[in-house]
Amino acid sequence: MDYQETDFEMDEEEVALQERVRMTELLDLLGSRLQSKVDEQVRLRSQIEQRWIEDLRQYQGKYSPDKEENLKKAGSSKVFANITRSKTNAAEARLSDMLFPTDDRNWEISPTPIPEMAMDLMDETPVTNEMGEQVMTPEGAPVEKRDMAAGMISAAKEASAAMQTEMDDQLNEAHFNTTCREVIRDAVRLGVGILKGPVVVGKTKKRWSTVTGEMGQTAQVLSIIKDLKPSAERVDPWDFFPDMSARKVDEAEFFFQRHTMNKRQLRALIGQPAFIEEQIKLVLQDNDILNNSSYINDLRSINGYSQSDSNNYELWEYHGEISKDDLEACGCEVSDDPLKVYEGVVWFVNGRAVKAEINMMETEERPFSVFCWEEDEGSIFGFGIPYLMRDAQAAINGAWRMILDNGGLSVGPQTIINRELVEPADGNWTVSPKKLWYMTDKNRNVHEAFGSFDINSHISELNSVLSTAKSLADEETSLPIIAQGEQGTYTRTATGMSLLMNSANVVIRRAVKNYDDSITKPFLTRLYDWNMQFSNKEEIKGDYFVDARGSSALLAKEIQAQNLIQMLQVAPAYGQFFKIPELLRKTVQSMQLDAIALVKTDEEIKQEQASGQQAPNKDQMLMQLEQQKMQIDMQIKQAELQIDQAELGFKHQQLESDREMQLMDAALDRDKTVAQIQSKTGLEQMKASTKHELFNKEAELKLATGHGI
Repeated sequence: MDYQETDFEMDEEEVALQERVRMTELLDLLGSRLQSKVDEQVRLRSQIEQRWIEDLRQYQGKYSPDKEENLKKAGSSKVFANITRSKTNAAEARLSDMLFPTDDRNWEISPTPIPEMAMDLMDETPVTNEMGEQVMTPEGAPVEKRDMAAGMISAAKEASAAMQTEMDDQLNEAHFNTTCREVIRDAVRLGVGILKGPVVVGKTKKRWSTVTGEMGQTAQVLSIIKDLKPSAERVDPWDFFPDMSARKVDEAEFFFQRHTMNKRQLRALIGQPAFIEEQIKLVLQDNDILNNSSYINDLRSINGYSQSDSNNYELWEYHGEISKDDLEACGCEVSDDPLKVYEGVVWFVNGRAVKAEINMMETEERPFSVFCWEEDEGSIFGFGIPYLMRDAQAAINGAWRMILDNGGLSVGPQTIINRELVEPADGNWTVSPKKLWYMTDKNRNVHEAFGSFDINSHISELNSVLSTAKSLADEETSLPIIAQGEQGTYTRTATGMSLLMNSANVVIRRAVKNYDDSITKPFLTRLYDWNMQFSNKEEIKGDYFVDARGSSALLAKEIQAQNLIQMLQVAPAYGQFFKIPELLRKTVQSMQLDAIALVKTDEEIKQEQASGQQAPNKDQMLMQLEQQKMQIDMQIKQAELQIDQAELGFKHQQLESDREMQLMDAALDRDKTVAQIQSKTGLEQMKASTKHELFNKEAELKLATGHGI
């Protein structure tokens, strides 16, 4: 009996050993298969990485080593007129400012519209119960279908508002805006930005609690609670390797993400959930560290740092399809269907799988969202600002180098010295002011010893080339100088500047819409699905959709602020039709101020109203209505008086106009009469004067001749 039990125990141990060997072989096969696949993707992406290196070198204002060597051999200037940095930073700043306005979300959660529910809002059909009896309200009124629909819509709006608040809190804790700004920076520089999420982050909380013993004694006990919450993560484009055969994210069959770790960090994974301890130990025992991260040395060389050998491990994270046997080899519990293919996540190092699990999301969506500044029709990776203006930057550099070289040559003459005829008194052949020279041949002319020639200046022509190249940079990047904050010769009025900025934002508006479609909506939809699946708050769950409204922030802010201020001035007269607190918050936000800190919340307003004043009774309500009626009557009377005054003013103006016309007519008649009298009087005077002159001449003639005396 003892021998049989011993044999049975040996058989169990042998079976267990064989099972472990089989699982290890499956893990090695899985790891080697994924390692081969990721090595292939690394090879296929090498050309894109070379382009990124050139983009970053251009952003930093550095020439390639070959270009620097050629310039050195040619003796040319090596200056770099770097406008790529300003263009790139301007694009990043503009897009970040539009997508993430101060104290405002660029998204919202709304209930899914139901056409039948909207139709029921107009239906006055009474509602009956299962017994066919009409349903009545507590006040005794019949319940109609429109009442039921209104209640359901109101409940859906309250639940969606609660879901929006929950997601907003989660994003604030995850520093979502900061992470997204890093994604935008990657997109404008390299052409692609990657956001990962939701990723589950465990935060430990310490809590002291009082524990009472059997004898009544108490003690303070420290308990550590691990709180799991969704978060967002920016993925470095250098560490993101999708299916290189895909042109869009939705077409990719798998994704790889690289995590660089040293031995201490890799050793810390032992004991973490789902990580296989034996596999990690085997990796640590290996002497060879496979590392393909040669790009780090390239990045160091761009910034002038010396290269160094990397002794870090590359921990790869795979997202894609995985078979049942592979999951079982990693310790996952799966169904018995051998043909089912799962959406899984596998972690491996140096060809050894160290972790595997099924995708936590029931929707089986992968957690990566990709945004491109300028999309590439041939791959997932797009083009950034440096790539778009590469030719313009090269032309600017060439023109600027020629300007400096030509300026240096044309600033002074080229001097030729015949050493056989002269020699310097100080022995130094460099030409300098007030220098003394000796003639070695007194029979020769000094003009034969020295000669000078001027180099023509072409700076004006080269400046024209430089200006044209800068204009081409504006056209190629679609970022005019006004979009970078420089006013130039544009109009200085607020309205004119707003219209110009709105026109300059046409391309940025397209980028905002692409960001909403590529990042905001997919990520927030996954976060909504995560809350629907894992949240224990049933009151926030419902059928909602994500509305990404980043493009609404593209309105001219100055005009928007002016309109809000004008509306805020008009709103008190029509208070029953306006949401005054919300209008005030929007006005404060348009001024780039914190509305939460300056304007009371709805809850604070309700609390103050509840504590400071009682609900108005019927008499008070009637009195308020009477006061409002009196105010309206006074406004009507004032308007009527203004109309009467306007009519009287018009009549007075008409009378004054008629009076002036009559005076003008009388003046004309008077002037005509006076002119006639003056004309007749002048004629009589002329006749009398003529007769008098004739009489005088006749008298003088008689006196001279002696006749008629």
